[in-house]
Amino acid sequence: MPRVSVIMPTYNAGARIGVAIGSVLTQSHRDVELVVVDDGSTDDTADIARAFGSRLTLLQQANAGPNAARNTGLRHATGDVIALCDSDDVLLPNYLADALAVLEAAPPRTWVTCASRLMTDDGLSDYGFSPFGEVRRDRQRLAILQGNFVSIFSVFPSAMRDEIGLFDESLARAEDWEYWARAILSGWRVAFQPRIASFYRQQGQSQSSDAGAMLDAEDAMIAVIAERFAGTFTPEEEELLATRDRLGSATRQRLRARDAWREGHFTDGARQLRTAARDFPLYPGVRAKALTASAIAPVLQALPAGFPLRERLKDRW
Repeated sequence: MPRVSVIMPTYNAGARIGVAIGSVLTQSHRDVELVVVDDGSTDDTADIARAFGSRLTLLQQANAGPNAARNTGLRHATGDVIALCDSDDVLLPNYLADALAVLEAAPPRTWVTCASRLMTDDGLSDYGFSPFGEVRRDRQRLAILQGNFVSIFSVFPSAMRDEIGLFDESLARAEDWEYWARAILSGWRVAFQPRIASFYRQQGQSQSSDAGAMLDAEDAMIAVIAERFAGTFTPEEEELLATRDRLGSATRQRLRARDAWREGHFTDGARQLRTAARDFPLYPGVRAKALTASAIAPVLQALPAGFPLRERLKDRW
């Protein structure tokens, strides 16, 4: 049985951290080292963690951000395998056992990403936090440049940390995506554990729910990766990076298409969606929208302005 180090960065999570800690300490896989890193909390977060006594290791530091806190935990982790769990998320008892079973069956230089369920202030969502599912090993290099198909609910050998290093603390967002891209482009591959065994919490306007800032962070992260691995990309990967630089990500293209559609430029919106679907096939939703938009755009474009059907569909993008 491998020893698993679970890294839990936290900041002012006194209202939630007890549940997160409890979910780690009640795993069916028993050999668990829990490292909680308090990133300068000003509430009772540290007191609650300390109340669990020797069942966890509590590290405290001045506030430096989630990347720095996660890295502090990674430096102190002694396990054969490392798992990540933020202090407002919840792991079901079988989470580590399920991930380890997939890891054991996988080829060398593999880590595991796990399906999860989104949890909001209104309760559990039907949306799975790993919407892309399994991606073929031979397509993962190209796929990670299209979108982040790897969840923060990942379990990886400590050898991966030793090889690729820590999270990039210069990135305020998308740092997990950069880490997974760095691993894949260094020769590691990821396997998928599809069983729902964790809940990812999203509260209000959290960092991960700020769409505009996330898109900017995505562009900055891709630029970092492109510079770090310059000269190692295949022609297909170089073409994708050039497309991203020229037209933007699939999400940016979809948003521009939405704006064109709402302004009554239906054929232009459909064309932008087709381009996004061609260049970013990882996003099946874009492809579905492109097919639908391409079918109805000529009809809508031919209708006069103010025609009821035209106006109704224009506003129902």
